[in-house]
Amino acid sequence: MGKSENLVIGLIVGAAVGAIAAYIFGPSRATTFDAKYQSRWDQALAEGKEAELKKKAELEAELAETKRRNTPGQGT
Repeated sequence: MGKSENLVIGLIVGAAVGAIAAYIFGPSRATTFDAKYQSRWDQALAEGKEAELKKKAELEAELAETKRRNTPGQGT
């Protein structure tokens, strides 16, 4: 492969990486730039944190219920 072919391949790969980065970290189409602005990345992080807290609460409730049922001295 010649230098010019490597240059063209590099430009194509670079453009693809740039487009993917802009899509992930950039705003969605219906975004308004105000105090509540969030990129797709920020939205994904917020949704992940929300799901984490919900699952944590479910698991803690399940653990408490299991401890309650398995406590020695309790007549069941």
